[in-house]
Amino acid sequence: MRHRYSVTPWLLSIAIVVGLGACSAAKQQPGPVTDGHRTVAEGYSLLYGITSQQRDLKKLLSVKVESDAVDAVISELADYTGELSSQLKDMTHRYPALTVDKQFLPVVEVKTREAISEEKTAEFKSTEGKDFERRLLLNQLSSLGQEKNMAKVMVELETADERRAFWRKTQQRFETLHGKVWRLLSEQYFSK
Repeated sequence: MRHRYSVTPWLLSIAIVVGLGACSAAKQQPGPVTDGHRTVAEGYSLLYGITSQQRDLKKLLSVKVESDAVDAVISELADYTGELSSQLKDMTHRYPALTVDKQFLPVVEVKTREAISEEKTAEFKSTEGKDFERRLLLNQLSSLGQEKNMAKVMVELETADERRAFWRKTQQRFETLHGKVWRLLSEQYFSK
């Protein structure tokens, strides 16, 4: 078992922000048609935005998490998203049409995510032990669901064979991680 310490709001925000994107409700029509390069660049930027925050999840483990099982799965996720963030950044150097530095989200979406983050931060600060771990895992399950589906869409949108293979591999890895988090939640947090 790990020891508990107080958590800074910054570390809690990391855990929360990475789980915000899968909250869309009604089916919407895509925005105005742009050239394919922008659409593909948006996918790289969106995924980088999530993974560049998930890679810092290990910092949260050092101050809040108690169980070894959660430590293992969150550490694996943080390690992978750190590697993936580096790969995405590297791809933008090799393919100038891609970007990870530009924000493509509308202002309303950005402000909504910030509001949700503040709300979730308050919820995380008030929990500990199994309740905290369950919330953390649920948050990451949501993020992984978004990421695996984003990768699936990018497989279809990507036109370069090398990059399409990258997205297939990414999709498979996110599916594996999603399964691990789901199993951990099912076995240790919902079946007892």
